[in-house]
Amino acid sequence: MDATRSAMSALARALRRWVRARVRAGAPASPAGDDTGFDHFSRSLGSQTARRDVMKVALFGAVSALLGSVGAKQAWAAANCLCGRQLYHVATQCCTPAGVRPKHPLADLASCPERVAHPGYVCRPNGCGAAGGQSFPGAFGAARFGACCDGHDCCWGSCNSNRPRCDGTFIDCLRDACDAAYPPRLDALGLDSNRIRRSSCRATARAYFEGVQTDTWGTPAYLAAQQAACDCCGTQTCKTCPGGTCEALPSCEDPGCVCFQTIEGAGFCHRPQPCAGLSGCTSSASCPPGWACVSVTCCGSHPVCIQPCFVVGGERVSPFGVAPAAGPTTARPATARGH
Repeated sequence: MDATRSAMSALARALRRWVRARVRAGAPASPAGDDTGFDHFSRSLGSQTARRDVMKVALFGAVSALLGSVGAKQAWAAANCLCGRQLYHVATQCCTPAGVRPKHPLADLASCPERVAHPGYVCRPNGCGAAGGQSFPGAFGAARFGACCDGHDCCWGSCNSNRPRCDGTFIDCLRDACDAAYPPRLDALGLDSNRIRRSSCRATARAYFEGVQTDTWGTPAYLAAQQAACDCCGTQTCKTCPGGTCEALPSCEDPGCVCFQTIEGAGFCHRPQPCAGLSGCTSSASCPPGWACVSVTCCGSHPVCIQPCFVVGGERVSPFGVAPAAGPTTARPATARGH
């Protein structure tokens, strides 16, 4: 990256020198197909940049500009997907029965019934205790609890894991550690010399198990693990709506809104508004955030920016349940307003 910046800086400086020199000399333009001028320009860079490096930088700039343009169009199109009456971005959000929710991290597990594993997530166990909270001993005497705690962390951190099953495996692991460290050992009198220590170890294991089941500590830790391990949804298909013509616009999922087709070719659910004051546009990227650029409306033949059907947090207003404004609207021409 540093080498590219240096090459681009050298390119800019040499370009300015080359242009000034040719203007002063009154040099004619090179004929089509003749790259002699480019050779002169490349040589003017001296030892700083070879001809192929100049071409590389020029190509890099052209490709970057192209990708930037494509990326902007793709980002707008993805943000124009419909979830009921709401617009959302399929790359970063999910359409759920509860409405639009962030894809990751999850804000509420209950609102994301179709959770999937978050790509690239890796479990990082933190021993016996909650992440960032109080830690507990990883052993009881000769019994080692660390592997049990780490396994429990990763079980909780597996998307859509069964919490009771994780907790059951945890207590079994702790008890096995106690039994392995303090197996029955009978003395000459037939008494088990490890019985007391084994019982104390099992009591400690039980306390650890009860700790992970509490609503005070266990539940928040489990939810946090699931929020990190899951996405609210997998890949969703971007749902739009078909466009139409003035006075023949199909309705959206909201009965007060109609569907337009943007100049990019995507369906856009729109709440009709007066034509007066609408700004012209050449693309939806030039419109206010959430708005779209459409060319087929009742406002004339020029593309205009129109508002979405619904804005999160905004008040729902049915355009057909209020007194009509003077003049045409995006969905009705002026001649149809007196009927």
